Amino acid sequence: MARFARSTLLLGAIAAVAMGATACSTGGANEAAGNVSNEGGKERTLLVATGASPKPYTFQDEAGNLTGYDIEILKEIDKRLPDVAFEFQVAEFPALFAGLDSGRFDLVANNLSATKERKEKYDFSDPYIEAQFGIILPKNSSVKDVKTLDDLAGKKTYGEPGLNFTRVLEEYNAQHPDKKIEIEYTEADLQTQYKNLATGGIDFLFNERVVYNGYGGQKGLNLDFKPLDGGYLTKTFGTNLYSAYAFSKQKPDVEKNVQEINGALAELKKDGTLKKLSERFFDGVDVTPKTAG
Repeated sequence: MARFARSTLLLGAIAAVAMGATACSTGGANEAAGNVSNEGGKERTLLVATGASPKPYTFQDEAGNLTGYDIEILKEIDKRLPDVAFEFQVAEFPALFAGLDSGRFDLVANNLSATKERKEKYDFSDPYIEAQFGIILPKNSSVKDVKTLDDLAGKKTYGEPGLNFTRVLEEYNAQHPDKKIEIEYTEADLQTQYKNLATGGIDFLFNERVVYNGYGGQKGLNLDFKPLDGGYLTKTFGTNLYSAYAFSKQKPDVEKNVQEINGALAELKKDGTLKKLSERFFDGVDVTPKTAG
């Protein structure tokens, strides 16, 4: 049975809270975080951390309930694995990785790209998203077309520390020291970032199509999405277009957990549940992987 515990982590104490705090569960004292032995038929309770952003991957609805594509997949997996129960906890984005590093969290559900660097530190499930990355521009932008990031040299954008998009921009700047993109690091929410783009605070945003659809495409902000070739991003920057659940290697039974969740993911893909969830959260778009991840 899935359970949800909300935890607010102060930025000044992210690492400490992620490594040592006790989840505040709405279900009672017996809902302790972390792995619970399966001896005697008991469930293994896995603590799932999420930043509850960006929507529609993970977010809290108007009633405060945690939902989103990443979250609802795990709820479906929960139904198919009688020996596993998920407990969800909301944390600031940097604390997600601190919690995996320390073994505080069993896994993270936050539309994470399974990059080469991350795979060295964490185990990953099979992918459940194949993304389309692109550049978002105001319709009155002086930049009329974007084929590569070279077309954005000298332009200003936001970068959130730790995100795959920011890493790509940083790698571009390292490769082009004389034609850098100006990155303003921010922790502003996506709604604010898109509004600031529309009003001229920055020149562009680098994001996924489905995030653009949710925060810019349907908000009357006069923005355009310019898709970037996935082959170019993969070859030039090692970009991983696939999202998966990240697992802490510090936790017991991690291999078993990954194997069981992968088995359930395969069932969800085969019976069409993944596709239905994708179309539900992404306005009819099927983001399930179509090619090998």
